[in-house]
Amino acid sequence: MFEEAFLQLTRADQDAFAKAINELLLNSFIVRDEFDRREKTIKINPTYRFIERHFDLINDYLSFAGWRVDKDLILGVFSLVNEYSHNRLRFDREVSLVLFVLRLIYEEERKEGGHVGDSVYLTTPLVMKIMHDRGIGFPNKRLSGRLIGRCLKEIAAHNIIARVSGSYDEGNVTFYLLPSITFAVDNEKIVAISEALEKLALRDVGSEGGDL
Repeated sequence: MFEEAFLQLTRADQDAFAKAINELLLNSFIVRDEFDRREKTIKINPTYRFIERHFDLINDYLSFAGWRVDKDLILGVFSLVNEYSHNRLRFDREVSLVLFVLRLIYEEERKEGGHVGDSVYLTTPLVMKIMHDRGIGFPNKRLSGRLIGRCLKEIAAHNIIARVSGSYDEGNVTFYLLPSITFAVDNEKIVAISEALEKLALRDVGSEGGDL
């Protein structure tokens, strides 16, 4: 029984248990490697290690409310999933596009570097350049660092990126793109968004050709 197993934990572990549950519910993802802004280095996340040690107990507790924790020990990510597909976060179009671009960047870095589970160091100007080069823009809005920064701020709240320096509001952020991006945007969504962007690009080319 859950209660019996929980009461066998030390008081410190009971407090760590509560902290882990709250972080999962708040952020959706817990990653193994996190950036320590004070020490300016990547460190092992103690909450990740705690969940790793008490994985079954945490899943037992969350199952009462229709939740489960999925784990990928290679990427170093725990992700919270609702069994009834409730409580799903819906991002607006701009944030969704930035998420898509970040997933593309992560996949390309994995292919080139071959390092599974590593975080990727990025800057707002680089993300903006990649979007510009690929012809990905915000509908009826000018592509800008501040708008991308606003999107990154929302994404950071769910442990998908970790800010290193700079300001989201000023659009000059440097950050680590975390392996949790692979769970935030799955392969099916990547294919669907890619196809939609290709259709838009072809339509734009067709329109330009018709004016000649």
